[in-house]
Amino acid sequence: MKILVAEYASALGLGGTCELEGRAMLSTLVESFDRSGHSVTYATHGPKIKAGDYILVEDQAEFEVLLQTIKVDACLLIAPDGLQPHFLEIIEGHTANLGSSPGAAHLAADKLLCTRALARANVPVAEIVDKPGPVEKGCHRYVVKPRTGCGSEGVRITSFVRAGPDEIVTRYHEGLHLSASFIVGREGFLPLTINRQLINFEGDGMSYQGSQVPYNTPRADEIWEAANKAALALGLRGYAGIDFVLGERPRAVDVNARPTTSIIGIARVMQEEIGELILRARFGGMPEQVHVTGEYTFQKGELG
Repeated sequence: MKILVAEYASALGLGGTCELEGRAMLSTLVESFDRSGHSVTYATHGPKIKAGDYILVEDQAEFEVLLQTIKVDACLLIAPDGLQPHFLEIIEGHTANLGSSPGAAHLAADKLLCTRALARANVPVAEIVDKPGPVEKGCHRYVVKPRTGCGSEGVRITSFVRAGPDEIVTRYHEGLHLSASFIVGREGFLPLTINRQLINFEGDGMSYQGSQVPYNTPRADEIWEAANKAALALGLRGYAGIDFVLGERPRAVDVNARPTTSIIGIARVMQEEIGELILRARFGGMPEQVHVTGEYTFQKGELG
């Protein structure tokens, strides 16, 4: 099968850890598809990886033209949340989309709409806050974050409910920062790994630094139940990841309707090929479970 892996950050050379993470995910997926016997192509502004064939692009316009014109059997997109729906519409008009639909990607990317949809489906979430809690009940802490955005970028923890027009405020919950990585296919929901997120708290900000894959917890059943329910509520397809804060309940705080950085570790500890699983999710034949051995921890600053 001919496959295009379209990873936006490394294709356009956006720089910083965003490009490093993107190229690491790209390399993981292209090499996995290649080991599974498929012909793989990827976009790049210059740097090359060990497997697959490359096509040079210079800007977003050329990236879009590639999605519209390349002759492949399927395409897997990794792009910023705000751009995903547009690119996915192009892909679905041209070839088989190995990820979520444009509508599901739009819903997951909008943290306000996403949180409301999850709450309606009885998925535990960090509650949206419109005004401060009563002072007599003690000091409250809140999380202010961009309505759209990747990971922990622009997130701050504060005692004040002050947000800009493109931000939302949720209640702050203490707990362990985890992510659940899974695949949704024609045969249903396939759990991959639960991962511990390495988070750096500095001042009122927080930043994602890497992951421990997998993280073994006795509360895995709770997390997988919430993740499965969330995937159904949002209509996710293919590989996706949900970030949780695990306290008295596993609360979903962010949804990624696309491959996440944890895939770098998953490919190292899982016996099955991640690329082949993503294909089977789209075309059928997905297994009932995967087999994970060992553990892999990475820091995003080391990905280069």
